[in-house]
Amino acid sequence: WKGGFFCPCHGSRFDLAGRVFQGVPAPSNLVVPPYHFQGDNVVIVGEDAQGAA
Repeated sequence: WKGGFFCPCHGSRFDLAGRVFQGVPAPSNLVVPPYHFQGDNVVIVGEDAQGAA
């Protein structure tokens, strides 16, 4: 689905920013994991700029 994210477990839908759509089972938005940019073309997901997860 190109409009965001779909959870096949309960049928919840989220937009590309992780915000939950109304009328679905999910009670809240998706949590944004720690991340940082490494150069102009690389995003490191799962750790912050100091390397902590």
